[in-house]
Amino acid sequence: MEFTRLYTYSVAQFETFGGYMKRICGLLVVCGLCAAAAAQTVFTADTAVETALKNNISVKRSALSLDGLERVKNHAWNSMSPDISAGAGIQVPNKSNAYDLTAYGNVSIGVVFSPGRISNIKTAVLQYEAGQLSYRDACRAVELAVRQSFYGLLYEQSYIEQQERTLETARQQYEQNLRQYNAGRISELDVLSAQVAYEQIKPQLESARITFMNDMDTFKVLLGLSPEDAIELEGSLDTLLDLEELSLDGIEICPAGIESLEKSLEIAQADLTAAKLSAYAPDLSVSWNYQPQAANSDWQLWGDSGALSVGISLPIDSWFPWSESADTIAAAKDEVADIGLQLEDEKQQTANSIVSALRQIEKCRTSIVSCKANVALAEKSYELALDAYNRGARDFLSLQDASDTLFEAQVALLSEAYQLGVEILSLEDITGVPFGTFTVQ
Repeated sequence: MEFTRLYTYSVAQFETFGGYMKRICGLLVVCGLCAAAAAQTVFTADTAVETALKNNISVKRSALSLDGLERVKNHAWNSMSPDISAGAGIQVPNKSNAYDLTAYGNVSIGVVFSPGRISNIKTAVLQYEAGQLSYRDACRAVELAVRQSFYGLLYEQSYIEQQERTLETARQQYEQNLRQYNAGRISELDVLSAQVAYEQIKPQLESARITFMNDMDTFKVLLGLSPEDAIELEGSLDTLLDLEELSLDGIEICPAGIESLEKSLEIAQADLTAAKLSAYAPDLSVSWNYQPQAANSDWQLWGDSGALSVGISLPIDSWFPWSESADTIAAAKDEVADIGLQLEDEKQQTANSIVSALRQIEKCRTSIVSCKANVALAEKSYELALDAYNRGARDFLSLQDASDTLFEAQVALLSEAYQLGVEILSLEDITGVPFGTFTVQ
C-alpha cells in the first residue's frame, strides 16, 4: 500500500515537472519566433527602392562618374589660368677662363586668351549636365528593376498562398473520402483519386517555394543586401485590380531618351563651335618675364633682361578646305546632323511606345474584368459540384475538374494583375514620369 502511494506520488510529481517543462519550452519557442520576426525587415515597394538607391553598385558607380564630371566642370577654367614658372642658374661662357661666371634668376608669367578654350569651358558644363541625366537614368533603371521584381515576388507569394489553400482543400477532401470509404459510402477509386490529387500538389508547391526563394535572393542583391538577411514584403496585387482607365491628360511627359539626346545635341553643337573658333579665331597671348643676372666680376651689379610681351596669332592653314582643321569641322557637323536624326527617330519611337503601352494596359484591364467573372463562375461551379458530390450525384473526377478550373481562374487573375503592374511601370519608364504616378488612386 505504501509503495503504491509512493509510486503514485512520484508519477504525479514527474507529470507536474513535465508540464512545467512543456510550458517553459513553449515559451522559449514563442520568444524565439518573436525574435526572428523582430529581426525581419519589412519592405514596401517605396522603401525597397530607397534601400536600393543607397546600396546598389551600379548607382554608386554612376555617382562616382558624376563626381568626376563635376570636378572637370569646376576646374574647366584652368585652361585660362596663367602659366607661372621660376628658376635660377649659373652660366659659364665656352670661350673664357673657368672663373668667368654669370648668375641669373627667372620668373615668368604668361596667359593665352583663346575663344576655343572658352568654348571648352561651356562643353565641360554641358557634359556635367549630361552626366546628371545619366545618373538619373541609372537610378530610374534600378528603381524600375526593383519595382518589377517586387511585383513578381508578390505574384509568386500569392501563387504559393493559393497553392497552399488548394493543398489544404485537397487534404480535407482526401480525409473526407477516406472516412466515407471506411463507412462504406463511396468506392476505393474515389479515395485513390483524392489521394493522387492531394499528392500531386505537393511537388508543385515545393517548386513554387524554391522559385520564390531564388527570386528573393536576387531581389536582395538588387537592394544591396546579403542573402542571409531576413526580409518581408508588404503589399498586394489586389490594389491593381480596380484601376481606372489611364489618361495622359495633364501629365508632363519627359522621356529620358529624348532628354539625353537633346543634351548630346547641345554638346555636339558646342564641339562644333569650339572647332570653328580653334580654326578661325585669333589667340591673344600676354607674358611677362623678369630675369635678373650678374657676373662674377661685379656681383653687386645686377641687370634685368626680362620683358613684357603681347602677341596675337591667327591660323592660316585652317582656311584651306583640305586642312586637318577643316576635316575636324566637317566631322563635327556630321555629328550634329547624326544626333539630330537620332533625336527625330527617338521621338517617333517614343510616341509609338506610349500608344502601345496604353493598349497593353487597357488589354490587361479588360482581361482582369473577364478573369474576375471567371473566378466568380468557377467558385459557383465548384460549390455546386461539391454539393452534388456530397449527395452522391457526381463522381470525384467531376469535383476535381471543378477544383482545377477554380484554381486556374484564380491564378489567371493574379497573372493579369501582375502583368498590369509591369505594363504600368513600362509606361511610366517610357514617359519619364515618377514611378507610381499611374497607380495612385
